Amino acid sequence: MAEGESLAVSKAPEMVRLAARELEVLASALEEPAEAQDRVLEGLLRIYAKTGLGREHGLEEGMDLEEYRSALPPRRYDAFRPYVVRVLRGHVEVLLAEEPVFFGITSGTTGQPKLIPITSTDAELRARVMAACLAWLTARWGLEGVLGSPCLAPCLPSRVSTVRLRGREVPCGYISGINAEIMARYLGLEEALRPYLDEVNAIGPGISRADWEKRFQAALRAVEGHDMKVAVGAGPALWMFARWLKRVKGAWPRELWNMELLLIAGVPHIQAAYVPELTRYYGQDALPVELYGATEGLFAATLAEEPYLVPFYHAYLFEARVGKCVKMLHEMKAGELGSLIVSTPVLPRYEIGDLVVCHADGLYFSVPGRDRLAVRLSAKITAFVSALASLL
Repeated sequence: MAEGESLAVSKAPEMVRLAARELEVLASALEEPAEAQDRVLEGLLRIYAKTGLGREHGLEEGMDLEEYRSALPPRRYDAFRPYVVRVLRGHVEVLLAEEPVFFGITSGTTGQPKLIPITSTDAELRARVMAACLAWLTARWGLEGVLGSPCLAPCLPSRVSTVRLRGREVPCGYISGINAEIMARYLGLEEALRPYLDEVNAIGPGISRADWEKRFQAALRAVEGHDMKVAVGAGPALWMFARWLKRVKGAWPRELWNMELLLIAGVPHIQAAYVPELTRYYGQDALPVELYGATEGLFAATLAEEPYLVPFYHAYLFEARVGKCVKMLHEMKAGELGSLIVSTPVLPRYEIGDLVVCHADGLYFSVPGRDRLAVRLSAKITAFVSALASLL
């Protein structure tokens, strides 16, 4: 390998092959979401049937959607907490069909912190979703050099503690760091990212200005000498990094790198609150893409010109509680609001607590925040104003 060549770029063919394969699956799912959701359910039931929770509720391979819904009602995290506790005590099979490779810790800003087990199947699914997303964006927008590019990824640690489980040490950390670990492991970027990820873990979970400056310094060292094409992270982290860079280097990111893609996650209202400033900092030619996910999974992204989220129907099962009924997400109509319910390789029919708003039948959505009265009222007013404006 030539001196200065990016290890990330040297592994690009591996990522390109995965991305091409996943792009076809994603495109097919968006054309026929009902069929895609049936295939997702089929795969999930094979997992659930092997777990204690699945056996308790009679979940079996070959069930159709209505049988699945009848057997297991939607549930919030508190209903899963006893199963997670038993997993931590070594009884993995009560909730999982395989050993966990991570435990994701939520921030607890909206209540008691949660601990989410992540299995190899779950981790691989997240990597496949990201590969599909990158492939879609690359094909649709003609982005050059994104697949395999060095990536700016300011994140929190993937390991702040460990759980000793059946003779293994399973790391517990925050989802931004865990996702970085997953992408490194499954997209062939391990050698390129490992020193940076280890340094982030050594800095620890602090959120003071000094802690973040240490992470920013580590991120800058990791990409030194390379022309980055991609930046990914929570909106506030990308915003703080850009302003820190201007202060310590006297330059905005756009003045140092030719950014093509900004993947922005972690907070609501990204389009209004973060996209204008971030594109000014990172470059007007950088495509801003909102990612919607949580510790539980990576669920949607803005994939078209419209500033709305498109669900990854090929990867997770999506439902929503709309009024007094539960319907499939792809059955929602424009203007409807609902409480999002997801089924992942770990959590069946998990009512995640986020409000989802449909902007085009079954296709375009937004997630304005947690499903609370104030958020619902604000979303209804916004939807009404938008509908009124379309008539003028």
